[in-house]
Amino acid sequence: MTRQEFLEELKNALNGEVSPEVLMDTYRYYSTYIDEEIRKGKSEEEVLEELGMPGLIARSIIAAQSGERTADVEYTEDGRTKKVWRKPSSEKKESKNTTYREFVFDFNAWYAKVLFVAFLIILIFIVYFMLKLGFWFLITFGIPILLVLGIIYLIIYLMQ
Repeated sequence: MTRQEFLEELKNALNGEVSPEVLMDTYRYYSTYIDEEIRKGKSEEEVLEELGMPGLIARSIIAAQSGERTADVEYTEDGRTKKVWRKPSSEKKESKNTTYREFVFDFNAWYAKVLFVAFLIILIFIVYFMLKLGFWFLITFGIPILLVLGIIYLIIYLMQ
């Protein structure tokens, strides 16, 4: 197969299957690719052999343009396709038109002010009870402990 035959076969396989813009872009791309590979030192036959069958290339381009997943299609040497696996439409998930809003805490809103006041009240109670507990602990255990330590210190001091 020659370069011109390859490009014509590719063009014929794509004709009517994709938009004219895609057809011309593909034709231009493969024409340029072949020219560049030949400039790099490869023969025309080597480049065309590496590219493979133009029908296969055309089928993959058509599948990409139609939105068909390539994992669902297997290509044969003659460019034909066969479905490999496809979920039945009953198993497909329906795309729900759900919008998600991000929650932003607005300090100017009424609930923010109520929460702030509640937080302050709880904080005051916690501090109050901690101080009350601290004073209770100090009076109940701290002063007697300090008195006992003071007495022990005096006894040791007087014995010297």
